[in-house]
Amino acid sequence: MIVTGSAGFIGKALCQELRKRAVEVIEIDRVTGQEASTIGEYLKDGDVACVFHLAAQTSVFNDDLAQIRKDNIDTFMIVADECERYHVKLVYASSSTANLCNITSMYGISKHFDEQYASIYCKNATGVRLHNVYSPNPRNRTLLWYLLNRDKVELYNYGQNIRCFTYIDDVIEGLIYAVGCHKPLINIANVEPVTVLHFANLVNYYKSVDIELVGEKREFDNLEQQVNQDIYLVPLSYMPVERGIEKVFARRRKEDPQKNAEAEK
Repeated sequence: MIVTGSAGFIGKALCQELRKRAVEVIEIDRVTGQEASTIGEYLKDGDVACVFHLAAQTSVFNDDLAQIRKDNIDTFMIVADECERYHVKLVYASSSTANLCNITSMYGISKHFDEQYASIYCKNATGVRLHNVYSPNPRNRTLLWYLLNRDKVELYNYGQNIRCFTYIDDVIEGLIYAVGCHKPLINIANVEPVTVLHFANLVNYYKSVDIELVGEKREFDNLEQQVNQDIYLVPLSYMPVERGIEKVFARRRKEDPQKNAEAEK
C-alpha cells in the first residue's frame, strides 16, 4: 500500500499501524524529495493494493491560493486519475471543511472539489472526512500544538468555537476500514461537539497554560464545525475528548519521560 503525506502526523501513525499488520508500505512525501504527482510510477507494475492519499495543504488560514490549488486540486486529480487508470483502490483524506455549511476558505473549497471529482472520475475511491484530528504529536500550529508548546495561548471568540475533536487512533482505524468500503464518502468523527475552551481546559489540567480569551473572530474561522449526518459514519467506539487528552499525556510521558514530566509541573 502507498501512503502519500507519510511524514505528516496522520501519515506517520498510519504507516506504523499498517506495518504492524504486516502490510508493505511505500512512503511518499515531499520532505523526503518525493511528490505525490509521480504516483503512476509506483502503480504501473500492478502490485499496489491501495493508495492512501493524505498529502495536502491543510490549513484554513493558508492564504497561498496557488499552492493550495496545485497540491489539493491539481495533484489530487493526478492521483485519482492514476488510481482509476490502474484499477487501484483510493482512500483519500477529505475534511469537515468540505461540508458546504463549513466552507470558509480555499482549503475547504479544494476538499469539496476533490470529493466531487472522485465521485465522477475515480469510481473505486472512498473519501474520508476527518474532523479536528489530534494526537500526542500534533501537527504544527494547531490548537493542541500551541497548548503543548506555549505558555500562553489566545482563544478567539472567547473559546466558544465548537469542534468535534477526533483522536488519532480512531482516525487510523477509520482509514483502514475505508480500504474495504465501497461508499464514495464517509465520516470519521467523534460526534460529541465540545468548545475549544473546554478542550483547552482539559489540557490545562495536565500542563499549566495561560489561556487568554479574545472576543474577536478570526477571518476564515468557523464558529461551529458541523458533521453532515447524511454521510455514513464509520462505526467505532470514538474516544471522548477527556480520555483522549489523558492518552495524549500518557503517551508523551512514555516517549520522553523527563521532558514531559517537567512540562507538566
